[in-house]
Amino acid sequence: MGSGVREQRASLTQGEVLSLASSSQSEEKYKGMKRTHSVLDSLFSGALAGAVAKTAVAPLDRTKIIFQVSSARFSAKEAYRLIYRTYLKDGFFSLWRGNSATMVRVIPYAAIQFCAHEQYKRLLGGYYGFQGEALPPVPRLLAGSMAGTTAAMLTYPLDMVRARMAVTPKEM
Repeated sequence: MGSGVREQRASLTQGEVLSLASSSQSEEKYKGMKRTHSVLDSLFSGALAGAVAKTAVAPLDRTKIIFQVSSARFSAKEAYRLIYRTYLKDGFFSLWRGNSATMVRVIPYAAIQFCAHEQYKRLLGGYYGFQGEALPPVPRLLAGSMAGTTAAMLTYPLDMVRARMAVTPKEM
């Protein structure tokens, strides 16, 4: 009684048979909820991983974009100088300018890619007969390719906004 389990009683009349359908329906509902929980976990995990990774390399990414839009010739020495001059002129946090726009793109991209990869692996595993086992290299490659394509198609417009914000002067 105090275990928190609710007891449900059904009274049967003579000749009535208790159906096991309710048990299988609840089992299906549980599997659906578990699958939804797994998808949400994948989305959250991918989003968090993408955000942490891109934030860690944001100064290098910003430097790359500045070289792409300028006529300066790239070299590791020039990249270091650019980072150092930016730090001296605008401060430490200026190295992350444009990172918020990057996060707007990266978080959905990483979440979709990670989740889609897991779903494609599950679908291909069922198709190739490897349900619950590690996939061979070719289906894994196919799952990764399809996940990357799915994520890129859904988040492509955000990339241009990020690039423009990264090179816009602070005053603007």
